[in-house]
Amino acid sequence: MTQTEFIDKVRQAYIVARDFLYQPITNQQVLTRGTSHSISSVTEDLFGCYCTEKITNAGNIKVYIDPQLSFSGTNLKNKNNKRPLLVRPDLAIANDNVIQCMFDIKTDLGYKRIELYNHAKERNDQINLIKKSVAKYYDGKTKVQKHLTFSEDTKFIYVVISQGNIKKSVQDDFISRIRQLDKVEIYQLSTGDHLNAYHDNPNWQINKTDFDNLDKKILECLIEQ
Repeated sequence: MTQTEFIDKVRQAYIVARDFLYQPITNQQVLTRGTSHSISSVTEDLFGCYCTEKITNAGNIKVYIDPQLSFSGTNLKNKNNKRPLLVRPDLAIANDNVIQCMFDIKTDLGYKRIELYNHAKERNDQINLIKKSVAKYYDGKTKVQKHLTFSEDTKFIYVVISQGNIKKSVQDDFISRIRQLDKVEIYQLSTGDHLNAYHDNPNWQINKTDFDNLDKKILECLIEQ
């Protein structure tokens, strides 16, 4: 899948999300939606496919979509220190059961910009805490348990698909702050109009610098360690 194909598929997912999942057999004109369906799961699947198609030698590589990585049975706890720590990225890449990269897919940044920086800082601290630790993972289909170890060099990567819903100056400021964190990276894949634009002839461009750097990072994650 090329960069352009990925962006086009996201755009198409937005358009499909505006319609009904099911159509009534009769009286179709009566039914209407006020909001679109969420495409979060669609973008996770698309990005998983995008990463997977870059593999040249599968070996022991696994790409996990929405894994729930539990530290039950360890001393690692969540923020309130009452429950076992649970890490749930949108996607993770592991080589020989060692997690190299975790990804959080954002359709845009919008009003969550301040919250996102705080989240990024928490993730940075969290990765320093869990490196070399072992987490439990249950397969979504079979529920078979696996154990995955976090690499000492594990990175947490934000993938932001659209620039829309935020002023560029504000966006650039807090993205630069996130990029000062040593365990967290962030890439914005497109500029211009939001991929969910409703007006005729929306205009967006692929952010080649960030998209190319993301591709390099994905390939690094896919190399057997």
